[in-house]
Amino acid sequence: MVGNSDHMKKCSAGCLAFLAVAIGLAFASAIGAPAQENKEARDLPEREEIHQSYQLAPGARVEVSVLSGSVDVQTVEGNTAEINIVRSARTRQELDCYSVAIDHSPTSLVLRHQQEHTGSCQSIRARQRVSLTLPRDVDLTLHAISGPVTLGPIAGNLRLSGLSGRVEVEQGLGFSDISGISGNLIVHVSRLGDRGMRVSGISGTAEFLIGADVGADIVINGIAGGVGVTAPGVAVSQVSESNFRGRIGAGGPPISISGLSGTLAFRADK
Repeated sequence: MVGNSDHMKKCSAGCLAFLAVAIGLAFASAIGAPAQENKEARDLPEREEIHQSYQLAPGARVEVSVLSGSVDVQTVEGNTAEINIVRSARTRQELDCYSVAIDHSPTSLVLRHQQEHTGSCQSIRARQRVSLTLPRDVDLTLHAISGPVTLGPIAGNLRLSGLSGRVEVEQGLGFSDISGISGNLIVHVSRLGDRGMRVSGISGTAEFLIGADVGADIVINGIAGGVGVTAPGVAVSQVSESNFRGRIGAGGPPISISGLSGTLAFRADK
């Protein structure tokens, strides 16, 4: 039984190597913190800013795809979506080779990278920083994002796939399907809808920060690293070499986790 303790299932040699690298990266990040705080320093020399706002109906579909750079999504009550994008490139010519296309209707909002593939535009170096403020009552899909992602809670369904970078999510009341993440995943679980959430294909670590009064049933299949539990009310038992079962509180909607290459932790959300 893995219960409310600092106990961590013994890692393999590969897991220990991963932890050593992670500690080194954290140390390097701390030394370079002031530079990291300046987001403009990560932009390429030629840049352009886009600022737009749109009205969305409740339950609208929002999709963001094929971007190279950070995506930050905050959610609020109301019907207004605000878009702030900084797109950049090495040269003005490369900046003119692509755009961030925005397609809008009352029931949908789609943002995607759009590039010419002729002449000198076939191979360019470009980067984007996207900051969105969205109505909470939307369905949200993010696909093919190369950069860190931070998401606030939504009332609709959430689908994340093909992301490369650190991902931090606040779970809302809709169903969440998170798959194909190359990077570390952090999920804040302060609420959970009837369908729960599914997490699969994570090349990195996963950390679930559990809020008070959350109830869920946990199913874990195919995890290469260890499982650690320090959150009150969370208990996890190993049923085979890489499979576990557990419960948060009195149980409830499912949290399904599979195909994780790193360690898995359940901690209390502060």
